Amino acid sequence: MMTPRFSTLIFDLDGTLADILPVIDESFNDAFVPITGKPLSPEEIRALFGPPDNYVIRNVLAPEYHDAAIGRYVATYERRHRDLVSLFDGIGDLLADAQAAGVKLAVVTGKSRNTALMTLDILGVLDRFEVVYAGDDVDRQKPDPMALGMALADLSHGDPAHAAMIGDSAADVIAGKGAGVATIGVLWGVPDHTDLLQAGPDIVCESVAALRVAVGLVR
Repeated sequence: MMTPRFSTLIFDLDGTLADILPVIDESFNDAFVPITGKPLSPEEIRALFGPPDNYVIRNVLAPEYHDAAIGRYVATYERRHRDLVSLFDGIGDLLADAQAAGVKLAVVTGKSRNTALMTLDILGVLDRFEVVYAGDDVDRQKPDPMALGMALADLSHGDPAHAAMIGDSAADVIAGKGAGVATIGVLWGVPDHTDLLQAGPDIVCESVAALRVAVGLVR
């Protein structure tokens, strides 16, 4: 019998639940190249991360190009999603087991609400989560703890000590610490873990199997 260690688990999305980077790379270049004439490398695209995807496009391009570029981004994201995006191995079963055990689940992501809900829906896990906060739902994105605090309030969770933030970036860890919850850093999302580890997560998991142990959901 599984004995969950936490009553609430808050997940990052990109790089934690699913491998999103390939579709993000293609979508941003489809948004930018008709205007700039030059594709960006994956590293250049990573350097833009922080704001929601639609905000990134507004930051890079002149205002007269915003609507069309955002339209191209979303169209490519949706069209190519099933070919390029998948849950990390074991995540689907982990979410199902957590939900069955009565653990409250939430997503706090920096991406736009449109693409966040699209990803969770296409991957078949949207109904696992009681709460989803995206980057354009809040005034201050991670590493600010605003969205985590709002998610905890929505879940009527009075004691952050029984909650954990799970993510692959330093921003996830810093936001979790700011919200007063346990922090779990995962290493399968991106190849460079320097910033994540420097942020000092309470627990580090190299695999989904290790995450199961950390949250008390071992079958």
